[in-house]
Amino acid sequence: MAALRPVRENITTNVSSRASSDMVERIHRGRLDSPLPYGVVSDYDRAEQPLSLPAIELANDHVSATILPTLGGRVWSLTLTDGDKDGDSDGQRDLLHRNPRLRWANFGLTDAWFAGGIEWNLGSTGHTTLSNRPMHAAILDTDLGPVVRLWEWERTRDLVLQVDLWLDGAHLMASTRVTNPDPEPKPLYYWTNIAVPETAGTRVLVPATDAWRTDYSGMLDLVSVPHPDGPIDVSVPTNSRYAADYFFDVAHHRGRLVSAVEPDGRGFAQTSTGALRGRKLFLWGNGPGGQRWQDWLGVPGSRYLEIQAGVCTTQLEHDVLDGHDSLSWTEAFLPLDLDPESVAGDYESASAAVADAVHRDVPPDRLEAQHAQWLAEVADRMPAADEVMHVGSGWGRAELALRGAEDLPGTPFPELDDESQPLRRFAESGDPNALDAIEADRPTLPVISPRWTALLEQHEPNSTGWWLPYALGTGRHLAGDREGARTAYGRSIGATPTAVALRGLALLADDPSERIALHRQALDLAPTERRLTVELLTALRDSGRASEVPGIVAALPLSVRDHGRTQLLLAQALADEDRRDEALVILTDLEVPDLAEGDPSLSDMWLRLCPGEDVPPRLDFRMSSATQP
Repeated sequence: MAALRPVRENITTNVSSRASSDMVERIHRGRLDSPLPYGVVSDYDRAEQPLSLPAIELANDHVSATILPTLGGRVWSLTLTDGDKDGDSDGQRDLLHRNPRLRWANFGLTDAWFAGGIEWNLGSTGHTTLSNRPMHAAILDTDLGPVVRLWEWERTRDLVLQVDLWLDGAHLMASTRVTNPDPEPKPLYYWTNIAVPETAGTRVLVPATDAWRTDYSGMLDLVSVPHPDGPIDVSVPTNSRYAADYFFDVAHHRGRLVSAVEPDGRGFAQTSTGALRGRKLFLWGNGPGGQRWQDWLGVPGSRYLEIQAGVCTTQLEHDVLDGHDSLSWTEAFLPLDLDPESVAGDYESASAAVADAVHRDVPPDRLEAQHAQWLAEVADRMPAADEVMHVGSGWGRAELALRGAEDLPGTPFPELDDESQPLRRFAESGDPNALDAIEADRPTLPVISPRWTALLEQHEPNSTGWWLPYALGTGRHLAGDREGARTAYGRSIGATPTAVALRGLALLADDPSERIALHRQALDLAPTERRLTVELLTALRDSGRASEVPGIVAALPLSVRDHGRTQLLLAQALADEDRRDEALVILTDLEVPDLAEGDPSLSDMWLRLCPGEDVPPRLDFRMSSATQP
């Protein structure tokens, strides 16, 4: 089902008057109205079962890295293998938070996301659309040593992401390039997120005295670090009560870095060349909500925090990437082993000690030279056929066909027999009959970019199929052209009635009864589509018809009926009807797999049913001072 609004609304709506006009301009630029043409991935559960995944390993005598090409190229683990034996199992030391479970949760731009490792976030504010999708991958033989190349066409922005990974001693190196293949400028959002273990003594050190803070209260404000609110030292994340982001004011620094160290002086650091201007700490806090989320995303007792680096100061901002331009940088991820006393002192001196150690190990001039070497000798090299280890999607080739363009240097996009094939053939031939290969019960999500829209509109008069008008209807729907969308959806239904087009009409209906009737028709055609169930039950509650919800839920297919989201809506409807005891029975053991980051629905439900009583820890996902005690 097409997402016709952001999966998650922007909760930070108030910006401090201390923000510069340039920062405010970047904050107001580029936020996505929808993750289309990507679909929302929400049909997951919390059942535990063994899972095998393709993986690529980079290893030398000092360190090994495991990379997951089917999951956005996530670096799942980074292990120091030449450490001393004291405190290390077999002399090995995990530098990253290696999640004991692959737990999906609703944190990403397309919902499904998992915690742990290093992720490469291109697109818009939030975890990338590629988090749960495959990337192309190859291993190149270069003068830098073996290089793992990851690449894909990011379709919300029509930008090409290329990440080259290699080892330099005990350092994992990542050289990244984002390319705009088109003449028009585009919003640019990029952040590298790094999950590292958190203990009671973990300290995050950055040479900075100020940071921009967001804390799920809706405010972006400039605060002092490490003491933004009196005596509490937030450089020790477990000191904080509530979840928060700290975006350090380091834009004018050279050799920018962020680190996490333990009281024994050992830890982890990231540094980069100049294009990555931002550095950030994300902490969960020691309150019940933050602790519950950590248990939810991994296993009870598994704790982590995130240190991050991005192209802007904060993650509310989008920069601009000019037409036919690219931006590139190189990052180094490295272990730390410092004198414990040097990281135990005041924040300024401890941060300076870390900076000295990082810059001795990775001098900024040397890192810039490595980046220049990569650009000159490696970045544009096309992988040979026998170097390709994994394929991503065929959409890059379809987008190139749409433009009549060739591959960009270093990132070949092959023709693949996947959902992109009908659109690629349509772009190549201009024959709308190519779209007839799209099945009504498994429809390809609409393409909505201006280029695709122009091609679809060009052939609209000659199309007799259902998908082309459905795609145009979706684009018009998103653009606010309600009448144009209704007309296109109606034409699609006239060719072949489908759940997706009926749903589009339902969401446009001004009359609640009409909306509900159309949703029922759509659900009849796709009874296992959970999003339709959620939208129908929500529409019934919103229109004062909660009494109908239990009967509809009882008739649903088992997989939909028993899903936690359906059961939450049922409990809410029962509460609407003053059937408290029945609602409380459901809530007692309820798990909602796709519960969104920052969503207090479960605690709100408890407080509604049991006012004045403490929220049970298993239901308490509240993340801010506004929602938790």
